[in-house]
Amino acid sequence: MPGHPLALTLPYAPADKRDALVALSAVIGEIASVPGDVSDPGVARRKLGWWREALAEGLPHPAVQAWLASGAARHVPAPEFDPLVDAVALEIAPPRFEQTSELEQHCRAIAGPGALLEARLVNDGAEPDADDAGRLVRLAAAGYRIRVTRDLVLDARRERWLVPLELQAEFQLTRQHVAAGEGGRRLDALVRHMAGDAMLAIDREIGELSTVAAWRNRHFLLRVQLDRNIGRKLLRKPARVTEERVAPGRIGDAFSIWRRARTLRKAAIKNS
Repeated sequence: MPGHPLALTLPYAPADKRDALVALSAVIGEIASVPGDVSDPGVARRKLGWWREALAEGLPHPAVQAWLASGAARHVPAPEFDPLVDAVALEIAPPRFEQTSELEQHCRAIAGPGALLEARLVNDGAEPDADDAGRLVRLAAAGYRIRVTRDLVLDARRERWLVPLELQAEFQLTRQHVAAGEGGRRLDALVRHMAGDAMLAIDREIGELSTVAAWRNRHFLLRVQLDRNIGRKLLRKPARVTEERVAPGRIGDAFSIWRRARTLRKAAIKNS
């Protein structure tokens, strides 16, 4: 669909993996949406259990059927989704954190499995080496932190608040302040801090990836680039979190994706 991140990134993925990437994204999206779509905790847990069964048995859900028809299941067997399902279960009861490090660990648990599933898919089922896997997980977590930052106001109004207590104390800001629209400059400062820290993490981890690993996982890196673009928009105008849900899809995002893909390709050719 126009405006969806995949519309920007998918053209740069290997042609023989595009259908599988769409199917994988659909399955991950369906699983990740369970806590937000189902209000009753017991029902949410049963629905996550159903997803384990659906993937294992190929039940007639459109996303599962696409996952099978695209060939993705040959490289990403059903048990590989278990860490994702386990992590999403942690979101059924909105978590609370005291330290920033706890938020980082949570983001790795939520976003990391999807990154590793995609890495296995583009690697024809082979696991990335330990160093690359760690970097991909940290990149996914940093992108997720930017999205958490973008959604601070929306989440606060839904009584979901992932800002650690140490940051609440540092910026003198609570969920009630943000939900009531009373954040002001303190909210601006918090948004800049959280988005900027995540962007620095993205730049650091991308710089540590080998050119071979970066090119192989280019589609994932381009998705992370879109998260970084959101972070850059928040740095320029942090008050946007109170006005809209910042999303990719404009001409500037398309150009930045093209430029990043060109850089990755040139580096891969130079070092091949």
